[in-house]
Amino acid sequence: MSGYRVPSAPATHEVIIKNSRFIASARHVESAAEHQQHIRDCQQQWPGASHYCTAALYAAPTDSQKYAMSDDGEPSGTAGRPMFHVLQSSGIGEISVVVTRYFGGVKLGTGGLQRAYSQAVSDVVKVLTCHEKVLRKAAQINYDYADQSVVSHMLQQYDAEITAQQFTAHVEATLAVVANTALELQSDIKNATQGRVVITIIK
Repeated sequence: MSGYRVPSAPATHEVIIKNSRFIASARHVESAAEHQQHIRDCQQQWPGASHYCTAALYAAPTDSQKYAMSDDGEPSGTAGRPMFHVLQSSGIGEISVVVTRYFGGVKLGTGGLQRAYSQAVSDVVKVLTCHEKVLRKAAQINYDYADQSVVSHMLQQYDAEITAQQFTAHVEATLAVVANTALELQSDIKNATQGRVVITIIK
């Protein structure tokens, strides 16, 4: 997996189904604390609602460990889980969605609720602006000044970021390298310098 999409800016979308208002709010989060803050913000922005149902992915959409969902008083399995399934299939990670419901007096039934909450999340995802998050690994490199131009060229070619650098008798640098091309970069830099320069991938 080379990366995944993450929200660039918050988005909201409202749908009315049988007089009930479903207001979906989506934003970028990376932790349970940020997700909880999102819920509090929605409760303040839309006070007195019947339910604030939620779903969140704190990491990649394929990460099965970092997620949350809540039916918030709706019948079990009718809100949080359908919302979460829409998020998983969207390919978007690091996202929190809160669907605020104002009950309109007409009961939707189990299937109706599942469809309504799924639609609310699906609709807000469509209007959400996202950008690609590139997965990176940490790496280290040491080289002589004579190899500076070759190393700089290779790092640029592979979009490797220098996160720390020391200039002593030789150059020492810590890198953030693109995860899915890390081994190619390692091999190419070794070949380009006849084995003098080796990149060590830390994690």
